[in-house]
Amino acid sequence: MISRILFATDLGLYSPYLMRQLIHMALKMKAKVDIVHVIEPMGVFAESIINAYVPEKDRRYLRQHGLNDVKSKIKQQVEDALRNDYEEMLSQIELGEVIIEIGFASEVIVNKACVLKSDLILLGSHGQSAFQGGAMGSVAIKVLGNSPIPVLVVPMINLGDVDRLSN
Repeated sequence: MISRILFATDLGLYSPYLMRQLIHMALKMKAKVDIVHVIEPMGVFAESIINAYVPEKDRRYLRQHGLNDVKSKIKQQVEDALRNDYEEMLSQIELGEVIIEIGFASEVIVNKACVLKSDLILLGSHGQSAFQGGAMGSVAIKVLGNSPIPVLVVPMINLGDVDRLSN
């Protein structure tokens, strides 16, 4: 029996379609839903720009305080997006935690699912950089390969079909 679902989302273009799939499944199973949104860490290029142009004391401050400030602002934006765009849908289900985490998406998703004792992880086959080749995106592949918890990967469809299939 599935009583707790972890929904991993980047709140990208396919989110309305994925959210409808999630709500449909959660209602049928009477499952509690936790939502996780992962913020990828800065890449090497961004880090080198900061190191080249930001004085050392400012870099220390950024690392100690700036990241938490950014995380708080992103968390608020994600919560606002969920409330503004999906409030009606989410009000139909039991909503658990909304988690905003900085890290590598596949690692955070699997870790949070284990910590929350999720029975299922639900995510789309592709994220915002959809269809750059391959049947699935790198995050979906890594989650499938590393999760001890069952994973449901919702296949992404042509953008023209999203509205037709979502209704």
